[in-house]
Amino acid sequence: MLIPRVRMQRFRPDLVAGVVLALALTSLASLAVADAAVLQVEGMTFVSSHDSVREIIVRSLHAKFHTDTKVAELDGVQAEVSEGDRGRSFSMTCKSAELDLEKNDFLAQGDVKGETEDGQHVFAPWVRYDHEKGVVYSDAPVRMTDRSGSFRGDGFRYQVKDRRFKLLGNVRVEQVQ
Repeated sequence: MLIPRVRMQRFRPDLVAGVVLALALTSLASLAVADAAVLQVEGMTFVSSHDSVREIIVRSLHAKFHTDTKVAELDGVQAEVSEGDRGRSFSMTCKSAELDLEKNDFLAQGDVKGETEDGQHVFAPWVRYDHEKGVVYSDAPVRMTDRSGSFRGDGFRYQVKDRRFKLLGNVRVEQVQ
C-alpha cells in the first residue's frame, strides 16, 4: 500500500473553526490511494477556535492522520490553549500526542512540560486536554513549580476558563536546595 507524504507549511486561519484543517486533510487523503487509511504530514499546525471563546493551536514536526477516525498521531509537539481575548492560558511541549480533530481533545505523552500564564510549571508523564470541559489534567504523578516553591502530587486539574490550577492527592512540598 502506498502512503503519500505531504509537506504543509504553517497554516493559521483567523478565528475560523478548526474543522478547516480537518477538511483539508480529509481532502488530501481522498486524493491518495483509495484504500490508504493513513496520511503522513510533516510540519502540521492545527488551529481551532470556538465562537472566539477558546482557541487551541497544536504544532508538530510529523503527524500520521487516520482518515477513518479523524485522529492524528503527532511527534515533536507544542500546544497552546487560550481563552478568547484574555490571551494564552496554558502551553505545553511533549514527545508525542494524539489529537482528535472532531472533538479538539488531545492526549500528550512523554516528557510533558506545561506552563500556565501565571508562571506555574507542570511536569508529568502524560496530560490530557478535554476541549468541551475546558480542562487540562493528569492523574499521573506530577511536579509543579511556581514562585513559591516546588510541589508534587498524584495529579492535577487546570480549568482553562477560570485559570485555576489544583494539585490532587498526596500533595507534598519539596525543599529547594
